[in-house]
Amino acid sequence: MKTLDIPKSGKCGNIVTYRSRYGNCQRALVVPANTPSPARQQRRGAFGGFARAWGRVLTQAQREVWNVAGPTVQSKTRLGSGPLTGQQLFQGLNSARSCIGRRDLLLLPTAQVVFGPSPVGQLIARNGEDGVRLLLSVTGPVAEDIMVFGQAPCSAGRSKRRNVAYLGLLPASQDGMSDITDIYIARYGEPRAGEKVFIVTRQQKDGWEGDDLETNEIVPERPGSPLACCPGTAWEPLPCASLVHPLCIWGINVNAPVATACCPAGVPNGQAGAAEVAGGGRDSQWPMADSQVLPKAGLGGGRGVSADAGTQVGLGASCPAHGAYHSMMR
Repeated sequence: MKTLDIPKSGKCGNIVTYRSRYGNCQRALVVPANTPSPARQQRRGAFGGFARAWGRVLTQAQREVWNVAGPTVQSKTRLGSGPLTGQQLFQGLNSARSCIGRRDLLLLPTAQVVFGPSPVGQLIARNGEDGVRLLLSVTGPVAEDIMVFGQAPCSAGRSKRRNVAYLGLLPASQDGMSDITDIYIARYGEPRAGEKVFIVTRQQKDGWEGDDLETNEIVPERPGSPLACCPGTAWEPLPCASLVHPLCIWGINVNAPVATACCPAGVPNGQAGAAEVAGGGRDSQWPMADSQVLPKAGLGGGRGVSADAGTQVGLGASCPAHGAYHSMMR
């Protein structure tokens, strides 16, 4: 809900205030379900361990060094930015190192890292016989650890990503491409054709992190799909698939491979059998390629369509699977 108020961000009681593209907004507080995944438990345990280490492991001299270094670092911007405390800097750097598997505790702060342009480029999605492959282009040498984050596959129409989860470090590149397929599928499974994949990369060195770099790509269709053509077998593309009326697609998947005997293109209309158009029935039976019968309600004010196997209605090609479809185009 949009509100007229001074800029705010955060929780106050049961109200959460945030900034959106439309201005100041508020929503009711919703506590998410606590699902203790192994990754979440590891991150929570590490963060709690660093909090205890601040008082039990570090000496007073070490804490003073952190307290001097903390105010020189600004927090990430959210309605402004401010200096960190020594403990915040200590936990932030060690948490970032722990995320990528560095178990040794950083007892003293390291020099702040100024990152250059990221060598990671655009996400490239490929879909071949070996399945979907997700590749990140790498345009230069990688001098730091690069963290890879992602979200579950989503609709191709989405233009803004949601929260992302850590997948792993960027694999070594080969011929200018880094294959992140395995670390993505291990988390979310293989994305389907037509879905969009969001990937975020972030440079890191000694716990210091660079800016997020976001890229996305839509998984393409597999070559030869939806009409799979396998030379040397009894399966060929359907010549009638492009003639199906859009309103009739929901009955049968006409793009499924059908034996070549289904659609011998060029057979004169009516040679393979007689077609019957029922004018009074509500329901019709549409033959399928595997001799099954699929009942469907008739379209157009109760008018039904019935086509015998091996019969095509009106388009001059014998098609037991799609004869009823073609008749709807008349």
